Amino acid sequence: MARERGYKLVPKSVPSRQRSSFYQQIIDDFRESNDPSVLVEGTDKKPVTLVQGLRKAIEAEGLANVGVVQRGNETYLVREDMEQE
Repeated sequence: MARERGYKLVPKSVPSRQRSSFYQQIIDDFRESNDPSVLVEGTDKKPVTLVQGLRKAIEAEGLANVGVVQRGNETYLVREDMEQE
């Protein structure tokens, strides 16, 4: 008689990882605008988390003309093909 263990193992393949489109949506909205730079506000993310997420999304898309700048607790997206002062 098999011993009862309180769990069972079920063969199943691991689903592919689904990345959040949160940061990508912010970048897409910025790219659709004509603004040379924008302040990203109204998220519940810590500034460091927001910067890191945006940078990773930019890198994943291979965008060379969009950058992220952090000044204090504020996070900006900038077009790097336009002159910034």
